[in-house]
Amino acid sequence: MPLFFLIAIGAGAFVVGATTVDVVQDGHLGQSNQFAQAAPTQPFNPNAYPTLRECLDAATRQNVPTSVCQRQ
Repeated sequence: MPLFFLIAIGAGAFVVGATTVDVVQDGHLGQSNQFAQAAPTQPFNPNAYPTLRECLDAATRQNVPTSVCQRQ
């Protein structure tokens, strides 16, 4: 009977130890810098593109509304 308890305690300590190590390792993965600032981007300049097609393509790539490309 005592040998069973020693084995059970040892197995429990092994499981708890392994769980603790996993929790610590996983805890580092979730860390992020929530106060980090994104790098400032340059404003979209539709006059930098000689043709309407190039302006529309560039606006689409930069997620800018294509209405900024209207020529006068």
